[in-house]
Amino acid sequence: MQVVFQITSEELSAKKAMLGQINNLLDYCHTNDKRVVVEVAVHGKAYGLLLQQENPLLEPVNTLAARSVRWLICHNTMKSHHLKETDLPEYATIIPSAVAHLIERQLEGWAYIKC
Repeated sequence: MQVVFQITSEELSAKKAMLGQINNLLDYCHTNDKRVVVEVAVHGKAYGLLLQQENPLLEPVNTLAARSVRWLICHNTMKSHHLKETDLPEYATIIPSAVAHLIERQLEGWAYIKC
């Protein structure tokens, strides 16, 4: 399985819900001996999810990164919020456009989850 999650919300509850969904998916796949690739496209007002400072969810994000979840952040979002690469954890990957990435993944047959 291959799944890409999209998050644009700055709401803490939306971010927590998504993190729970990803953990549940990983646990299901582990229990059922299924291989899964998970990416999270972070853009819009959700950018705080990947900040190293003042981020109450950094620990669970780090834990998911350690479980091989790929964390992606939109370059356009970084530019509009004046973010630098040094504001992000090392595992975060900057992508040119989250929307374009989501379209490409769907065309490649990836499952898409909007949070």
